Amino acid sequence: MVRPRPTVVAGVVQRVVDHALRAGVRPDAMRRATGVPLALAEDAARRVVFDHLLDLWTYLGQTLDDPSLPIRVAQQAVIEDLHVLGFAMMTAPSVRDALDTVARYGALLTDSGRWEVTEAARRVHVRWYRTGPLTLGHRLSNETAVAQGLGGLRRIAGADLTPVEVTFRHPAPPRRAGHSAFFGCAVRFDAPHDGFSFRREILDAAPPSANRVLWEYLCRSAEALSEPLTPRSIVDAVRHQIVRELSRVDGGIPSLSLVACALGTTERTLRRRLDAEGTSFRRLVEEVRRERASDLLRGATASVTEIALQLGFADTTAFSHACQRWFGRAPRELRSCLRATPEPRPPSPRG
Repeated sequence: MVRPRPTVVAGVVQRVVDHALRAGVRPDAMRRATGVPLALAEDAARRVVFDHLLDLWTYLGQTLDDPSLPIRVAQQAVIEDLHVLGFAMMTAPSVRDALDTVARYGALLTDSGRWEVTEAARRVHVRWYRTGPLTLGHRLSNETAVAQGLGGLRRIAGADLTPVEVTFRHPAPPRRAGHSAFFGCAVRFDAPHDGFSFRREILDAAPPSANRVLWEYLCRSAEALSEPLTPRSIVDAVRHQIVRELSRVDGGIPSLSLVACALGTTERTLRRRLDAEGTSFRRLVEEVRRERASDLLRGATASVTEIALQLGFADTTAFSHACQRWFGRAPRELRSCLRATPEPRPPSPRG
């Protein structure tokens, strides 16, 4: 089956076009070079092929001598531009719920990537995952996504919210003053992830417009609108729920009954559907824990003990045994290996 080409909502593209026109870019030349229509505002919910946005970013990156271009575009965005998703964020009962809303329904903006939110003992990591080579277009688009993500969070958590750290996978631009001024913290390039981290205590804060009844209504609308964009298999849905539960500080290893309840089904039905997909709940938990171990050990903030507890292990000894089984290395040895190589994945497990 041919996989549909990723798309992005027209309103996102319009923001980039508007900035380009204000910066003096000739509209006819921009249209010829990128194929992007210049009048998208009439139908902001229209979907545009994501490759066109990449072409637009590439053209602007080559035309405008402005390393802060992604930051300037992000600063012009407002959360209301996100329509249902934006209003769901604004009415969420807590910042935690708002972030989970973005992770669940981010495809309403673009299905070219996804947001993932994980909680550690003292920090929250908000990461933007998008596959593909780090071309100029990808780099500029990823920087804008992270900056807009933080801008939306500031709208609901307070304009003075300052991340602990911001990271990008691509090399640093020649000038970074605009990045430092906007993010207000250390910005690290050539990092393992695109995203930002902030203090965990902010999660429990309630947005000024919090309204649980309205948020639940908007989430149902977002669910219906995003379903055609992301027809996920049951495996994808289960993996998402496992990640979500493991990210909770007091979550532990999620059970089949808990995940089935969260997905609105029964244990028996869920077990049968996973079996039809050629897998099992236990295998998915194992795969997710292995992937999370790799990501967390590559990072610089969490200790081995904290990672072990976050992944549901009783102690570091049990975690060490698991790492030996998964990767053929102890956690500290694996961490050194991961930090010494640019590869996004750890060594293949033995056996």
